[in-house]
Amino acid sequence: MLEVEGLTVALPMGGQKVPVLSGVSFTLAQGGSAGLVGESGSGKSMTALAIMGLLPPEAQVGGQIRFAGRDLLAADEAALCAIRGRRIGMVFQEPMTALNPLMSIGAQVAEPLRRHLRLSRAAAAARAAALLDRVGLGAGRAGPHLYPHQLSGGQRQRVVIAMALACGPDLLIADEPTTALDVTVQAQVLALLAELAEEAGMALLLITHDLGVVSETVAQVLVMYAGRVVEQGATAAVFARMAHPYTRALFAASPHEAGGRPVPIAGQVPDPRAMPPGCAFAPRCPRADAACRAAVPPMRDGTACFHPVAG
Repeated sequence: MLEVEGLTVALPMGGQKVPVLSGVSFTLAQGGSAGLVGESGSGKSMTALAIMGLLPPEAQVGGQIRFAGRDLLAADEAALCAIRGRRIGMVFQEPMTALNPLMSIGAQVAEPLRRHLRLSRAAAAARAAALLDRVGLGAGRAGPHLYPHQLSGGQRQRVVIAMALACGPDLLIADEPTTALDVTVQAQVLALLAELAEEAGMALLLITHDLGVVSETVAQVLVMYAGRVVEQGATAAVFARMAHPYTRALFAASPHEAGGRPVPIAGQVPDPRAMPPGCAFAPRCPRADAACRAAVPPMRDGTACFHPVAG
């Protein structure tokens, strides 16, 4: 259903076009699930924005993004507006910026129903109330008459999920949907996302920095670093091999997976304006040598590394 092939994105920075995505490729079938994993600045959200057609106008985009056989990069804004919210829904990472503080939550969930499905005001309101009830915000706990400032962070995130699901999209993109939520609420929101996607037969693209989250939620995983996919495959297979040193470092840095004793990754994701030559992870990698600093490693057997870790 979703095919991303050789996706590249360059943005203007300091008077030049700077690559922020390089050769991102993956497919996602109807009803399938995938996770994009990596630190902040690795290109996860940029990939989602490219799929949604929400990149800034000055962005230079290459490659292909095909959704249900349609080339989204060739679609005009009117066509993208008809797809966004109707066939592709998105859960943004900060619900307070995604919600209108001047509208009740019921009105905000009803809005895409009226715009895309042309429901009457009464029908949209009834459907919105049912959606809010489905995500745990029925009249007994909250209700469509409330405003965003009257809800907790977890409740606001549930509203954003209801909005994204309102029109029954074929693909749901969830960009760091549990940011700033406590651990208990994180688990509830993730379980709700997975359950709703399975119920509706939707494809789910989950964006997170936490390998522990994807291990329990999605069928395939793509590990991203500095705008590239460095390891990918079925989730169980990636976790079993963790062939790329960066994947292992992410695993060790996750409190969910490291037995509560996370090990920070030394250094930081490079600035795209000052990308090191060769493998971008080489300055932080204990296995790096001259070959790693001289050329970008190609993807082989699901891992882009000259010196993958043996299983």
